[in-house]
Amino acid sequence: MRILVLSHKPPYPIVDGGCLAMSRFLLDLCEMSRIQHIDYFTLSTHKHHFEPVVFQSLDLPKVTFQGIEIDTKLKVIPALTCLLTNQSYHTKRFLDNKVSKILVEKLRSESYDVVIFESLYAAIYTPIIREVFSGKICYRSHNLEYRIWEDLSKNEYKPLKAWYIRQLAKSLKKEELSIWKLIDCIFSISKEDAAIMERYTRKTVHYVPSSMPENGMELKWNTNRICFLGAFDWEPNMEAMKWFIQEVFPLLLAKHPLLQFHIAGRKSQLIPNEWRGKNVIIHGFVENPLLFIAENGLFIASLQSGSGIKMKVLEAMSIGAPCVLTTKAAEGLSLDANMPIHKNKESYLSDILELLEDQSKQKIRGDLGKAYIQSAFSSKKVIDILEKELSSIA
Repeated sequence: MRILVLSHKPPYPIVDGGCLAMSRFLLDLCEMSRIQHIDYFTLSTHKHHFEPVVFQSLDLPKVTFQGIEIDTKLKVIPALTCLLTNQSYHTKRFLDNKVSKILVEKLRSESYDVVIFESLYAAIYTPIIREVFSGKICYRSHNLEYRIWEDLSKNEYKPLKAWYIRQLAKSLKKEELSIWKLIDCIFSISKEDAAIMERYTRKTVHYVPSSMPENGMELKWNTNRICFLGAFDWEPNMEAMKWFIQEVFPLLLAKHPLLQFHIAGRKSQLIPNEWRGKNVIIHGFVENPLLFIAENGLFIASLQSGSGIKMKVLEAMSIGAPCVLTTKAAEGLSLDANMPIHKNKESYLSDILELLEDQSKQKIRGDLGKAYIQSAFSSKKVIDILEKELSSIA
């Protein structure tokens, strides 16, 4: 089997959860004996640049990588035009004639069994390649983009901004649903998202989780630290930090004055100064995210908006870090039987306090999460699912 993959950003270096999900998928594909070769095309943007040296160091003989540079910087006139015509500027920024030409030429010169688009922002090329490719097209959905913006609009207190975000959500939904009509199947990394998709499309939707490797890293238990790690050029993470720092953290400090909140991740320097203080420590981007989590106590995931699987939550759980999760942070994980999921500030706060005051409960929470990740998100399980699903569509 020969596969062509297009992603909207490079899977390496792994700088955020999206990159992690794409890199894990690629590694699992490479482990499948039925796959002979993968041509992997990735868009290269100002935010996520393709670095050839990074890919040259990978030991992936089945894969040929190519980066295609495009300009996705925000521009006022095109953005306004899309708003007035009910089109999605989020996706239009990733549509480039140069990319279309390269894909068409490749599909005409090579024979592929399947084309896989990683994310909505890659899948917008579906109408173009449909003109030259008669094989199967698969869309790997990391999340439902429109749901993220619907949530953000509901949580926005400024009327004009809330209206604008709702328009973005509507145009994104229109774009997503139109693409579902053109592809052959969807691989969703979230069960919840898969269920929603099945209500909107007759196309086959497969739940294919993102794998997580086993990890024997030792935690450094610390009763005076809590932490979060994520990409802060993703709006839901910024919203989550605002909520936690303003609504929850002061109540924690009232009972634990020495408690420190350690924050790391891509673009964490964007966190406003007014959210910082002597007990809020910003680390910036860290090369080893698992080590950061292991050294900084409870993992606090306080998302108020979102969709899909949260890869940083999976990473934290994979090393046995005790996690405290809002409903949105836990979405897609089916965790209800394994640990509490919090729908409001009061229960979220209560859970953190209880864990801070009893290290044995932290250990139990961490062990439960680690066992769950090893059983539900192992590479073997994901590869078995992929073997079955690819054989059914190829």
